[in-house]
Amino acid sequence: MTGEEDRRDRKEATRLFVAATVALVLLVAMGAAGLYYMTEVMGAADPFAEGLGLKNAALISFGVSFAAILVMAVVSGGDAIFGELPFTILGFLIFFVIFWLMIAWIF
Repeated sequence: MTGEEDRRDRKEATRLFVAATVALVLLVAMGAAGLYYMTEVMGAADPFAEGLGLKNAALISFGVSFAAILVMAVVSGGDAIFGELPFTILGFLIFFVIFWLMIAWIF
């Protein structure tokens, strides 16, 4: 017979598996976007082109920041989603600005 604790453990394991699957899908999507923008594998790339610019860098930065905050929230056991929401939002905004300006500057 399964006890209440066993059911809770199964639910938690299922949640962690779903979260890991979502993180893996996001990682693959970000890698595909990087290949699209940076190489000739999926699109034309010119190393001497003007660059991404602030608008495209903001789009890429949003995806990277969202994935980073999502991974950190999942790794912390979900406590960062509800208990520390202001810090999570502040961390997202800081990641977003740093990634946005660095991507626009480097690429």
